[in-house]
Amino acid sequence: MTRYGFIGTGSMGSMLVRKFTGSGIIAPADIAASSKTGISSRALAEKTGITAAPSNTAVAADADVLFICVKPAEVRSVLEETQGVLGQEALIVSIAGSVSLANLVKWAGPDHRFVRVIPSVAAEQESGISLVAWGRGIKPEDRALVLKLFNAIGTAVETDEGNFDLYADLTSCAPAYISAMMRELASAAVRTGTIEPPLAEYLLRETLIGTARILDNDSTGFDTVITRVATKGGNTEEGVKVLEARLPAVFDGVLCATRKKRQATAERLTGKR
Repeated sequence: MTRYGFIGTGSMGSMLVRKFTGSGIIAPADIAASSKTGISSRALAEKTGITAAPSNTAVAADADVLFICVKPAEVRSVLEETQGVLGQEALIVSIAGSVSLANLVKWAGPDHRFVRVIPSVAAEQESGISLVAWGRGIKPEDRALVLKLFNAIGTAVETDEGNFDLYADLTSCAPAYISAMMRELASAAVRTGTIEPPLAEYLLRETLIGTARILDNDSTGFDTVITRVATKGGNTEEGVKVLEARLPAVFDGVLCATRKKRQATAERLTGKR
Protein backbone atom coordinates (compact mmCIF):
# COMPACT_ATOMS: atom_id res chain seq x y z
CA MET A 1 0.00 0.00 0.00
CA THR A 2 1.32 3.42 -0.99
CA ARG A 3 0.80 6.24 1.49
CA TYR A 4 0.32 9.74 0.10
CA GLY A 5 0.93 13.00 1.92
CA PHE A 6 -0.23 16.46 0.89
CA ILE A 7 1.28 19.52 2.50
CA GLY A 8 -0.84 22.48 1.51
CA THR A 9 -4.57 22.22 0.82
CA GLY A 10 -5.25 25.51 -0.90
CA SER A 11 -6.94 25.74 -4.28
CA MET A 12 -4.64 23.41 -6.22
CA GLY A 13 -3.77 20.98 -3.43
CA SER A 14 -7.42 20.50 -2.54
CA MET A 15 -8.34 20.06 -6.19
CA LEU A 16 -5.76 17.30 -6.62
CA VAL A 17 -6.98 15.45 -3.54
CA ARG A 18 -10.61 15.73 -4.65
CA LYS A 19 -9.85 14.51 -8.17
CA PHE A 20 -7.52 11.69 -7.13
CA THR A 21 -10.00 10.35 -4.61
CA GLY A 22 -13.05 11.08 -6.74
CA SER A 23 -11.57 9.20 -9.71
CA GLY A 24 -10.77 6.23 -7.48
CA ILE A 25 -7.07 6.35 -8.37
CA ILE A 26 -6.20 6.84 -4.67
CA ALA A 27 -8.29 5.62 -1.73
CA PRO A 28 -9.09 8.38 0.80
CA ALA A 29 -7.70 6.16 3.57
CA ASP A 30 -4.28 6.34 1.92
CA ILE A 31 -4.03 10.14 2.06
CA ALA A 32 -3.03 12.43 4.93
CA ALA A 33 -2.92 16.21 4.51
CA SER A 34 -1.92 19.27 6.45
CA SER A 35 -2.32 23.00 6.03
CA LYS A 36 -0.92 26.11 7.66
CA THR A 37 -3.80 26.62 10.11
CA GLY A 38 -5.40 23.20 9.76
CA ILE A 39 -8.72 24.71 8.74
CA SER A 40 -8.62 23.85 5.04
CA SER A 41 -7.18 20.36 5.58
CA ARG A 42 -9.90 19.52 8.11
CA ALA A 43 -12.58 20.82 5.75
CA LEU A 44 -11.11 18.74 2.94
CA ALA A 45 -11.02 15.67 5.18
CA GLU A 46 -14.72 16.09 5.96
CA LYS A 47 -15.56 16.22 2.26
CA THR A 48 -13.31 13.44 1.00
CA GLY A 49 -12.66 11.07 3.88
CA ILE A 50 -8.89 11.62 3.96
CA THR A 51 -6.98 12.15 7.21
CA ALA A 52 -6.30 15.68 8.41
CA ALA A 53 -2.88 15.46 10.06
CA PRO A 54 -1.92 17.73 12.97
CA SER A 55 1.34 18.93 11.36
CA ASN A 56 3.52 18.89 8.27
CA THR A 57 5.96 16.55 9.96
CA ALA A 58 3.18 14.08 10.75
CA VAL A 59 2.26 14.01 7.06
CA ALA A 60 5.86 13.67 5.86
CA ALA A 61 6.81 10.97 8.35
CA ASP A 62 4.19 8.57 7.01
CA ALA A 63 4.36 9.42 3.30
CA ASP A 64 5.76 7.26 0.54
CA VAL A 65 4.80 9.98 -1.93
CA LEU A 66 4.80 13.54 -0.60
CA PHE A 67 3.04 16.29 -2.56
CA ILE A 68 4.28 19.82 -1.84
CA CYS A 69 1.36 22.10 -2.68
CA VAL A 70 2.32 25.32 -0.89
CA LYS A 71 3.28 28.67 -2.38
CA PRO A 72 6.79 28.91 -3.86
CA ALA A 73 8.00 31.13 -1.01
CA GLU A 74 6.98 28.45 1.52
CA VAL A 75 8.56 25.39 -0.12
CA ARG A 76 11.99 25.81 1.45
CA SER A 77 10.71 26.10 5.00
CA VAL A 78 8.40 23.11 4.52
CA LEU A 79 11.20 20.90 3.16
CA GLU A 80 13.64 21.95 5.85
CA GLU A 81 10.98 21.35 8.50
CA THR A 82 10.25 17.83 7.27
CA GLN A 83 13.75 16.80 6.20
CA GLY A 84 14.46 14.91 9.41
CA VAL A 85 11.35 12.73 9.28
CA LEU A 86 11.10 11.91 5.57
CA GLY A 87 11.87 8.33 4.73
CA GLN A 88 14.86 7.82 2.45
CA GLU A 89 12.66 6.15 -0.15
CA ALA A 90 10.13 9.00 -0.21
CA LEU A 91 9.21 10.45 -3.59
CA ILE A 92 8.66 14.21 -3.44
CA VAL A 93 6.28 15.78 -5.96
CA SER A 94 6.34 19.58 -6.03
CA ILE A 95 3.68 21.61 -7.84
CA ALA A 96 5.25 24.96 -6.94
CA GLY A 97 6.18 27.22 -9.81
CA SER A 98 9.65 28.83 -9.90
CA VAL A 99 11.06 26.20 -7.52
CA SER A 100 13.58 24.17 -9.50
CA LEU A 101 14.56 20.55 -9.06
CA ALA A 102 17.97 21.82 -7.91
CA ASN A 103 16.22 23.88 -5.22
CA LEU A 104 14.32 20.81 -4.03
CA VAL A 105 17.50 18.74 -3.76
CA LYS A 106 19.27 21.53 -1.89
CA TRP A 107 16.46 22.08 0.60
CA ALA A 108 15.34 18.48 1.21
CA GLY A 109 18.65 16.69 0.75
CA PRO A 110 19.96 14.42 -2.03
CA ASP A 111 18.66 11.18 -0.54
CA HIS A 112 15.19 11.62 -1.99
CA ARG A 113 13.73 11.48 -5.48
CA PHE A 114 12.02 14.53 -6.92
CA VAL A 115 9.41 15.33 -9.56
CA ARG A 116 8.08 18.71 -10.60
CA VAL A 117 4.52 18.88 -11.86
CA ILE A 118 2.66 21.96 -13.07
CA PRO A 119 -1.04 20.98 -13.11
CA SER A 120 -3.91 22.97 -14.58
CA VAL A 121 -7.21 24.03 -13.07
CA ALA A 122 -8.75 22.29 -16.10
CA ALA A 123 -8.14 19.04 -14.22
CA GLU A 124 -11.32 19.92 -12.33
CA GLN A 125 -13.06 18.75 -15.50
CA GLU A 126 -10.67 15.84 -16.03
CA SER A 127 -9.08 17.75 -18.87
CA GLY A 128 -6.10 19.98 -19.54
CA ILE A 129 -2.37 19.36 -19.29
CA SER A 130 -0.12 18.56 -16.33
CA LEU A 131 3.53 19.26 -17.13
CA VAL A 132 5.97 16.73 -15.63
CA ALA A 133 9.75 17.05 -15.24
CA TRP A 134 11.81 14.28 -13.61
CA GLY A 135 14.71 14.71 -11.24
CA ARG A 136 17.76 12.47 -11.13
CA GLY A 137 17.38 9.00 -9.69
CA ILE A 138 13.74 8.58 -10.64
CA LYS A 139 12.79 4.90 -10.81
CA PRO A 140 10.61 3.36 -13.53
CA GLU A 141 7.92 2.71 -10.92
CA ASP A 142 7.99 6.41 -9.89
CA ARG A 143 7.44 7.46 -13.47
CA ALA A 144 4.63 4.95 -13.94
CA LEU A 145 2.89 6.08 -10.74
CA VAL A 146 3.06 9.83 -11.40
CA LEU A 147 1.90 9.45 -15.01
CA LYS A 148 -0.94 7.17 -13.89
CA LEU A 149 -2.11 9.74 -11.34
CA PHE A 150 -2.08 12.75 -13.63
CA ASN A 151 -3.39 10.94 -16.70
CA ALA A 152 -6.38 9.97 -14.57
CA ILE A 153 -7.36 13.64 -14.22
CA GLY A 154 -6.22 15.00 -17.60
CA THR A 155 -3.15 14.52 -19.77
CA ALA A 156 0.39 14.34 -18.40
CA VAL A 157 3.04 15.77 -20.72
CA GLU A 158 6.65 14.92 -19.92
CA THR A 159 9.20 17.60 -20.73
CA ASP A 160 12.54 19.01 -19.73
CA GLU A 161 12.37 21.38 -16.78
CA GLY A 162 13.81 24.13 -18.96
CA ASN A 163 10.55 24.19 -20.93
CA PHE A 164 8.33 24.64 -17.89
CA ASP A 165 7.95 28.42 -17.93
CA LEU A 166 6.86 28.75 -21.56
CA TYR A 167 4.76 25.59 -21.55
CA ALA A 168 3.02 26.70 -18.34
CA ASP A 169 1.87 29.87 -20.10
CA LEU A 170 0.06 27.63 -22.57
CA THR A 171 -1.35 25.21 -19.98
CA SER A 172 -1.51 26.29 -16.35
CA CYS A 173 -1.85 30.03 -17.05
CA ALA A 174 -3.97 29.80 -20.19
CA PRO A 175 -7.39 29.37 -18.49
CA ALA A 176 -6.90 32.80 -16.91
CA TYR A 177 -5.68 34.34 -20.18
CA ILE A 178 -8.60 32.91 -22.13
CA SER A 179 -11.09 34.04 -19.47
CA ALA A 180 -9.57 37.54 -19.43
CA MET A 181 -9.94 37.77 -23.21
CA MET A 182 -13.55 36.61 -23.08
CA ARG A 183 -14.31 39.03 -20.26
CA GLU A 184 -12.97 41.95 -22.32
CA LEU A 185 -14.97 40.89 -25.39
CA ALA A 186 -18.10 40.74 -23.24
CA SER A 187 -17.27 44.15 -21.75
CA ALA A 188 -16.88 45.65 -25.23
CA ALA A 189 -20.35 44.37 -26.12
CA VAL A 190 -21.79 45.80 -22.89
CA ARG A 191 -20.28 49.21 -23.70
CA THR A 192 -22.54 49.40 -26.76
CA GLY A 193 -25.41 49.81 -24.33
CA THR A 194 -27.51 47.11 -25.97
CA ILE A 195 -26.78 44.08 -23.77
CA GLU A 196 -26.54 43.42 -20.02
CA PRO A 197 -23.35 41.92 -18.53
CA PRO A 198 -24.89 38.57 -17.40
CA LEU A 199 -26.30 37.87 -20.85
CA ALA A 200 -23.08 38.87 -22.62
CA GLU A 201 -21.09 36.53 -20.39
CA TYR A 202 -23.59 33.70 -20.84
CA LEU A 203 -23.53 33.95 -24.64
CA LEU A 204 -19.74 33.93 -24.70
CA ARG A 205 -19.39 31.08 -22.19
CA GLU A 206 -21.68 28.82 -24.18
CA THR A 207 -19.93 29.73 -27.42
CA LEU A 208 -16.51 29.06 -25.86
CA ILE A 209 -17.65 25.63 -24.66
CA GLY A 210 -18.94 24.74 -28.11
CA THR A 211 -15.77 25.98 -29.79
CA ALA A 212 -13.63 23.86 -27.44
CA ARG A 213 -15.68 20.81 -28.42
CA ILE A 214 -15.08 21.53 -32.10
CA LEU A 215 -11.36 21.89 -31.44
CA ASP A 216 -11.39 18.60 -29.56
CA ASN A 217 -11.59 16.93 -32.96
CA ASP A 218 -8.01 16.02 -33.88
CA SER A 219 -8.50 17.18 -37.47
CA THR A 220 -9.69 20.63 -36.44
CA GLY A 221 -7.20 23.38 -35.58
CA PHE A 222 -7.46 27.09 -34.87
CA ASP A 223 -7.02 28.04 -38.51
CA THR A 224 -9.80 25.67 -39.57
CA VAL A 225 -12.28 27.23 -37.15
CA ILE A 226 -11.30 30.74 -38.25
CA THR A 227 -11.72 29.84 -41.92
CA ARG A 228 -15.12 28.25 -41.30
CA VAL A 229 -16.48 31.26 -39.43
CA ALA A 230 -14.64 34.24 -40.97
CA THR A 231 -15.75 33.77 -44.56
CA LYS A 232 -14.08 35.85 -47.25
CA GLY A 233 -15.49 39.37 -47.37
CA GLY A 234 -17.74 38.83 -44.36
CA ASN A 235 -18.19 40.74 -41.11
CA THR A 236 -16.24 38.26 -38.97
CA GLU A 237 -13.22 38.54 -41.25
CA GLU A 238 -12.97 42.25 -40.43
CA GLY A 239 -12.91 41.48 -36.72
CA VAL A 240 -10.27 38.78 -37.20
CA LYS A 241 -8.09 41.26 -39.09
CA VAL A 242 -8.13 43.57 -36.06
CA LEU A 243 -7.18 40.70 -33.74
CA GLU A 244 -4.39 39.53 -36.02
CA ALA A 245 -2.98 43.03 -36.20
CA ARG A 246 -3.06 43.78 -32.47
CA LEU A 247 -2.84 40.51 -30.55
CA PRO A 248 0.75 39.55 -31.48
CA ALA A 249 2.08 42.54 -29.52
CA VAL A 250 -0.34 41.85 -26.67
CA PHE A 251 0.76 38.24 -26.25
CA ASP A 252 4.42 39.07 -26.70
CA GLY A 253 3.86 41.41 -23.75
CA VAL A 254 2.06 38.72 -21.76
CA LEU A 255 4.92 36.23 -22.17
CA CYS A 256 7.51 38.89 -21.41
CA ALA A 257 5.72 39.93 -18.20
CA THR A 258 5.37 36.36 -16.93
CA ARG A 259 9.00 35.59 -17.77
CA LYS A 260 10.23 38.60 -15.80
CA LYS A 261 8.01 37.73 -12.85
CA ARG A 262 9.25 34.15 -12.76
CA GLN A 263 12.86 35.27 -12.94
CA ALA A 264 12.32 37.70 -10.08
CA THR A 265 10.58 35.02 -7.99
CA ALA A 266 13.34 32.48 -8.63
CA GLU A 267 16.04 35.01 -7.67
CA ARG A 268 14.19 35.87 -4.49
CA LEU A 269 13.84 32.22 -3.52
CA THR A 270 17.53 31.50 -4.00
CA GLY A 271 18.73 34.78 -2.50
CA LYS A 272 20.31 35.94 -5.77
CA ARG A 273 20.22 39.57 -6.83
